[in-house]
Amino acid sequence: MKKLLIALLAITCVACAPVVTKVNIPDIGKSDAVQLTDMRPASEKEHEIFSLLITNKEYGIWRVGDVQLSPSPVKLLQYELAKQPNADSATSKVVVRHFVVYANMQSQLRHGAVGAGIGGVIGGLIGNAMANHNENALTSDVNEHAFDAMATDEYKRGLYTTTEDPDKASVFIVYIDTEINGVRVFTRTIAPAIPKKGTQPPLVDAVELAIRNQLAKYGSPPVVAHS
Repeated sequence: MKKLLIALLAITCVACAPVVTKVNIPDIGKSDAVQLTDMRPASEKEHEIFSLLITNKEYGIWRVGDVQLSPSPVKLLQYELAKQPNADSATSKVVVRHFVVYANMQSQLRHGAVGAGIGGVIGGLIGNAMANHNENALTSDVNEHAFDAMATDEYKRGLYTTTEDPDKASVFIVYIDTEINGVRVFTRTIAPAIPKKGTQPPLVDAVELAIRNQLAKYGSPPVVAHS
């Protein structure tokens, strides 16, 4: 029960006051060798909570922003590209059009809040326990027009289907849109947001998985130019 309380408090704190998660990559300097242009909308880099009102449809969903990861998500992508074979071509280039992470912990936070309302802290623990924390990570292609259409109701980008997450577990949803040597790929990865013993922070796992699956969409490892 103590662990459940800590998990619930940690999730609430992450939403309100983001804590920087540092990824230890000693040779991160290699990423500078890749010619990358970051063309993301400025908002994708910023942390934003869509609603703190439990009855609001946007409650429990927020944009994570670059501030929570060091190095930033784009820097981690650049690093992964730096490990790819050198194309020896001055015309090769990488453009990042979108790279944004959303957290959807709506079900878990609502269960915890309702439980707390019924029976205080103990009720909150019971409510939190009712929310299943297991789900499978998966990556799918994104329709650019459908993504753009959600700009005015951005919280919708952080929603999932029953098929994707039948247990309504807490997840990170990562969108990556890149153009490498003229080939554009746009993906959406959904991954667990609950920590597992002996592993990296779930945000790091989600972003790294999304990057790997994004690059895999190019078939053979993307060949990029190094400066």
